[in-house]
Amino acid sequence: MAPKRRYLSYLRERWWVIMVCIALTVSALFVYETVRGEKVLSYAQLYASAEMQVAAVSFFNEEALTYFGTQIELLKSAHLQNAAYQRIGYVPKPNQPPPVKLEIIQPLKTSILELEATGSDPAITQNFLQALIDEYLNYKKEARDTISQEIMQSLTDQISKKEDDLKSEQDQWAHFQKSNNIVVLDQETRSAGLYLAELNMQLAKLKLDRDLLARGLDVTQMDSPAVMSAPAVTNATGSIPAYISTNFAEQLSSDAALKSAKVQLAVTRGERDQTLAEHGETAAHRLNDEVARLERTVQILEEQNLAERKATLEDLNKRISAMETSIPTWEAKVLDMNDRLSEGERLKSSVQREQGYYDHVLSTLQNVDLGKNVQTERLAVLQRATSPEPVKRHLIIWFALAVIGGFFMALGLVFCWYLLDDRFVSVRDIKEQYGEMVLGLVPQIRVPKSRPHQALLEHGDRRHTYAESYRHLRSAILFSSFGEGRPQTLLVTSSAPGEGKTTIALNLARLLARSGLRVVLVDADARRRGLSSLLNAKDQTGMLDFLRGDADAAQVTHPTDTPGLSYVPVGTHNELTEGVFLRPRLAELLRGLREERDFVIFDGAPILASDDAAVLVPLVDAVVLVTRPFYTRSRLIRQALDMLYQRQAKCVSFIHNRARADDLAGHYEMNGVPVPARNGAA
Repeated sequence: MAPKRRYLSYLRERWWVIMVCIALTVSALFVYETVRGEKVLSYAQLYASAEMQVAAVSFFNEEALTYFGTQIELLKSAHLQNAAYQRIGYVPKPNQPPPVKLEIIQPLKTSILELEATGSDPAITQNFLQALIDEYLNYKKEARDTISQEIMQSLTDQISKKEDDLKSEQDQWAHFQKSNNIVVLDQETRSAGLYLAELNMQLAKLKLDRDLLARGLDVTQMDSPAVMSAPAVTNATGSIPAYISTNFAEQLSSDAALKSAKVQLAVTRGERDQTLAEHGETAAHRLNDEVARLERTVQILEEQNLAERKATLEDLNKRISAMETSIPTWEAKVLDMNDRLSEGERLKSSVQREQGYYDHVLSTLQNVDLGKNVQTERLAVLQRATSPEPVKRHLIIWFALAVIGGFFMALGLVFCWYLLDDRFVSVRDIKEQYGEMVLGLVPQIRVPKSRPHQALLEHGDRRHTYAESYRHLRSAILFSSFGEGRPQTLLVTSSAPGEGKTTIALNLARLLARSGLRVVLVDADARRRGLSSLLNAKDQTGMLDFLRGDADAAQVTHPTDTPGLSYVPVGTHNELTEGVFLRPRLAELLRGLREERDFVIFDGAPILASDDAAVLVPLVDAVVLVTRPFYTRSRLIRQALDMLYQRQAKCVSFIHNRARADDLAGHYEMNGVPVPARNGAA
């Protein structure tokens, strides 16, 4: 995981990238201006005719924009440019850019085209621009002539086609009139329509007669209330209406006679019953004979009425059937005549329409003046190609743009570098990613590689910030909480070589000894022997000799020039070095050193580079990991912490070496409590 860091701090550290990018862009501009040589510029103008100027007044409508865009692309076309080169006698070399660069500009809200030709040869540049304008005008003239001929040919072809179409329509109309007289056909259609309407009316009348007659066919229902209550088929004068047929009228008359006989029979029966009640059967004998006679009369009338109704109904059905058979025939005739009338109207309209088209095209052809162009040219020359003038380079502006471009390119490069780089930038990265305590910060100082001893603290050292940072480290070790209490044994290590652990271990041991404490510094880095180089104590009996049993504790402990500080070197090497740190004598040595000293400080090898430091982890009270900005990687610290805790480290803390100015913000943090710096230390 890439650590969170401040981009400005990263950019401040990579300031040289900005300088390199600016130098590259300025150098590239310088080389370009040197190589490209002197350029000259020739200038010309074309203006639009009055027609296009009127169109351009309305803030360049779509037609004007399309026209000007087309002319610009035409002037830039390879066809016209090659023709212009041939006109001036210049042969372009293959696979090489043209010697003249053309730019066409249309000023805002104007109907003018500005042509700018830029090249290295003044004569070729001016001649090319003028030749291009001439070729453009010639091309437009040839196009106008071609268009005029095409328009005339098109009009002639249209007249010929319309003439053929008109003749075809006229022939169809004449052929139709041979077999169809429009006037007679119109009269026949009207007559047939009237006759068909009359047939439909008569059919409706006959169906009405049949329905009325059918209501009285059943003799048994003649005396029913429904039949008796039906309205009489008579008009206001009491006579039968004229639209009812004769047979049906006769039937109605017989119905009236039957009804009259029935009424007379009912009256006679009433008189008989009254006489029978008043005078007896003898007096009613005559009335009985009358009743019998009337009953026979009613029966005869009913039989006669039924027979007449049947005959009349049968006649009505025959007439209705005949009319229903005839009506479809007349309907077909009417439809056929209507279709012929419609076809005649369509043919007549087609002839008129084709005649109108023909007259219009003929009039257009007659109005075209063959001696003039159909469309005049819209663009004319306002200013011919001017004499070439040197192109202004604007070096100051280009130089400023190169500097700005280099600056932003550097910002982008540093930002990409910042995203991909997982190295620490500041102490804030350590605090945000890990929960371990940061004991303190050691500022960066300038130390020549040939004089590493200058990194050691001396009595009265004038590097106040540098000396004060170690004093804060001493206070942090003496007074900070490391779990159960103050640690007596410390292992100073790092995740990788080159992070300054040896210098920090030695300076911290010296400062503790100068404070009146008894301190022993053990060089546990068997490979690099950094402490031996700083103390100028090479090839002395040391820890390896004690672990192999070649020396005792008194022989491996050596005094230094700092009172209270003793030193245990690595020792002499031989073939028996594998696994010596795992021997029990290591714990014996550590126990003896703890009994005689207040602090035992081990300068161990990098935890990821050697297993010797890992063996010491469970034996010491605290482990101090040294980090370095823009050097220590986050993933390596994570691996180192995992290894330390796997080796049962009791307490792990950090020291941030070579801290930048943005970390030294006027105070140190000791155990979370701000401690003011002295003498300008952070």
